[in-house]
Parts: sequence; C-alpha cells; structure tokens
Amino acid sequence: MSSIGPAALAWWYYASVAGFVREMMPVDSDEPVQSARRTVVLFLVVAFALDWVSWLLAGAQSGWTIDESNGMWGTLLAVSMFGPLVAAVIVRVTRKSTVDAGWRPHIKGGVRWYLLALAIPPALTLAGSVVYFLFLSGDFDPEASRFSAAAIAQLGVGADQVPAIFAVQVANAVIIAPFVNMLLAIGEEAGWRGFLYPALREQNPHPRAAILTGVAWGLWHAPLIAMGYNYGTDYLGFPVLGIVAMTIFCMAFGTFLCLLRDRSGSVWPCALAHGSLNAVAGLGMWFSRSAGGILGPMPLGLLACIPVVLLAVWLLGHLGAPSADVAR
Repeated sequence: MSSIGPAALAWWYYASVAGFVREMMPVDSDEPVQSARRTVVLFLVVAFALDWVSWLLAGAQSGWTIDESNGMWGTLLAVSMFGPLVAAVIVRVTRKSTVDAGWRPHIKGGVRWYLLALAIPPALTLAGSVVYFLFLSGDFDPEASRFSAAAIAQLGVGADQVPAIFAVQVANAVIIAPFVNMLLAIGEEAGWRGFLYPALREQNPHPRAAILTGVAWGLWHAPLIAMGYNYGTDYLGFPVLGIVAMTIFCMAFGTFLCLLRDRSGSVWPCALAHGSLNAVAGLGMWFSRSAGGILGPMPLGLLACIPVVLLAVWLLGHLGAPSADVAR
C-alpha cells in the first residue's frame, strides 16, 4: 500500500463525517441550535484528530499494517480508546457544554440493563456465527481445530483436555472479561454515548441521533480498517467495503448501546456491553477453517451482522426516555 493511500482516505472521511453531521442537524437560525451544531462538529473534529493522527503516524512506521503483538500497536490501540473521552472533556470545558455525561451508574433499579449488556453481545455473536456458517457451510470446522491446535501447542495439554479448556475460555469471555474490557471501553463510550448521542438527541429524534452516532463511531475506525484491522486486506473492495461493513455494524450495535444509555440513564451499561462484545466477538473464529474475513463469523462481518441489524431495526422504535425507576 502506498504511503499516500491511507492518509488520503483518512482525510476524506475526516472531512465527510463533520459535513454529514452538519447536514443532518436541523437547519435553524436560532443561536442555541447553531451553538449545539458547532459543539457536535467540534467534538468530532477533536475525537477524530486525536486518534487518526496517532494511527497514521504509527502506520507510516509499520508499513501501513497493524500487528497487535507489536508493543507499539498493542499499547496505541488501548490508549486510543480514550480519545473520544478526551475529546468530550475538551469540548465540555471549551464550549461549557451541559450535556449529561451519564457517569452515575444507576445500579439501583437498573440492574436489568447491566444484565442485558452482558447477555446480548454473546447472543448476537452466536446468532451471527450461525448465519455465517449457514451461508458458508464449507468453512465450518466442528472440531474447532485451530483452537485445539493452539491449546495443545501453547498449554502443553492433551487433546482430551481441550473441551474443558474451551469451556473455561468461553465462560471467561462471557462472564469475567467484559468487566475487565469495560475499563477500556469506557474511554470510547464516554465520548460516543456519553457525549455525542445525548448532544445529538437534543436536536434530533432519538432514532436519528442513534444512527448518526453509529455512523461517526464506524467512520472513526476508517484508518484502522484501511490498514487491515478486523477484516484483513484480502477481500474485494478493500478497504472501502471494510469501512462500510464496520459502519453498518456500528450503526446497528450502536443502536443497542443507545437504548442502554436511554433506559439506564448511564454510560456504564454501554461500556459493559462494549467490553462484552470485545470479549466474545472472536469466539466464532475458532470454528472457521479460513479464520474468517469480511463476511464473518465475527459479528462485524457482512453476513454475521445480520442479526445485529435486525435487532437494531426493532430497537429504533423503542429508543426514548429513561425508565422511571432509574430516572428518579
């Protein structure tokens, strides 16, 4: 990949997302409305700039590829999750924004939203994997050979112990890892669902605000996708199709996160669901002979995200005010 490719692509998306939000925000000559629009655009400019610049600089040093085993990329990907949080803080201070950040956890009366945050991502991952393997049955490996080989090689166990190890790994991904991942995911969620979504819903219907937030969240990943993150590089339409797939997924899964934000009144269930997704998204890959790609079996794939999209379509009619028991 030439050095100009990722930079040009990143700049194009950087310019387009701010323009997209400006077009979608209501046209109004009232100063409060214009001020709200400027606040949203400023947040996007800062959030994108903070992370895109660091990603592009790192990409230039690594040959426009991402190697998570590399200490530089591993650290950068974790730290950059806090870019949206930093952007939200900067905009709150400079623009004196009063948008509710949702930092209060609202656990009392809101436990069910935390339970949903834990349950829905594994369910969507499983459903997405089923859809993917129904379409591409030849890629299904019922023996989970890749996982078995890795477990035997890395842990030195016998083949008869692999099922137990598999069960432990799944339990960890579903029950424990989401809470660990939440501590990183809050960096993103404090920006997307803690600032951008409530800022947009002040001037837009909730469904439109959720969709716009998802578009911004998806496009924020563009430089990473252009360097092969999540989908690799060996697919038709690289990298544009990958960016489109990521944006579709972020719009769909983001709708669920916005529902959690609305109903719980807190950003923490969103962070827990985001952490859960990061923990379980790769489970279906263990059963893939090809290690997956743009179509799945990760829920980010074009086929595997079908259940996520269907859920989002249904949820768009249920976005709204927080539940009475957590609003008090």
